[in-house]
Order: sequence, then C-alpha cells, then structure tokens
Amino acid sequence: MYNLYGIWIDHSHAVILKANKMGEMTAMYFNSAVEPHIHGTADSNEHLSIVNQGKQEERRHNEMKAFSRELLKHVEDADELVIFGPGTAKHEFHHQLEEHKVLAEKLKGIETAHELSEAELKDFMKTFFKLPRD
Repeated sequence: MYNLYGIWIDHSHAVILKANKMGEMTAMYFNSAVEPHIHGTADSNEHLSIVNQGKQEERRHNEMKAFSRELLKHVEDADELVIFGPGTAKHEFHHQLEEHKVLAEKLKGIETAHELSEAELKDFMKTFFKLPRD
C-alpha cells in the first residue's frame, strides 16, 4: 500500500489525513498542549519581564517539539507527505521532521492553508497529490 499523508497543523491542534492512490482517506484529530502566547497590555501595571518572556517562549518551544514528536509517530509509514497550515507551526513541525532523515526525504511540500473543514482538507489532499475525485 502506498501511503500519502497531509498534516494540517497550528499551535492549538492538528489533523493528519492518510490517503492511498485511489483517493480513499481517513482523518485523525489531535489537540495540542502548546501554551498560547501571552501579550501584555499598555495600560497594565503588570508586565512580563524579559526573563519571563524567554521562559514562556522556551516552554512553548518544548511543548511544540513534544506535540510534533507525537504527530510524527502517526506518519512513520509515509511514502509521501505534505505539511500545511496557517502560521508558523507548520515550520516548527518541519524542523522536527528534519531530525527524521527518512521521513524528511518524503516531504513533498509545505503549504499555507487556513482553518479548513474536513471536506476541504480532503479536497486539498486530492488536489495536492492529484488523487481521483469521488
């Protein structure tokens, strides 16, 4: 079986789509534990110190690494894959993918795509991999 994967990812969640050459597809959904960014307000008496901001960013980075590693376990049998999503999470995931040389060689693209319904995700996969339509 030839396995095609699409990973739609942002910092709060991810969807892994698995397809075969006939266009049959399944979707798996994952929620992330990545802490959201905290932005101070100009009128606030409290503010994040540079040290606290650095700690927060390091914590977010480690949480994203752990989330990416969890997702990578589900695509180990990939023959080809594409990463897509709206922001920087797709690039952070790509950095983790690069540590897995065999999988990294199977990456066919990194694309920008906003929040999509399951039908739109599947349509994206069919278009990207030129799979048969229903």
